[in-house]
Amino acid sequence: MKKYLGFLFVIAVLIFAFLTWNQTENPEAANLAQKHITTNISALSPIKEQLGGTFFVTTIQAADGAGVVKYEDGHNAYTADFTYEADGSITSFTIRE
Repeated sequence: MKKYLGFLFVIAVLIFAFLTWNQTENPEAANLAQKHITTNISALSPIKEQLGGTFFVTTIQAADGAGVVKYEDGHNAYTADFTYEADGSITSFTIRE
């Protein structure tokens, strides 16, 4: 009986380790997403620049598949939430009200 309990314990530890490892994000994904947003903020924003301004990112944070970006065009400032995939591609971009 002790032999089987030990075996089940080892299996449980391995399953837990696999699930935890599988959920750990590749830090490069956050970097790729940040670079993509910084480079393409004007195209991603559903609101367009005003009075000839050009959007630029003022702050950006990303981790675990989601992030927040603050950006402006010199006239108006916005905050948006975004999600991204493991390859850094942006899957959603929503301006906060």
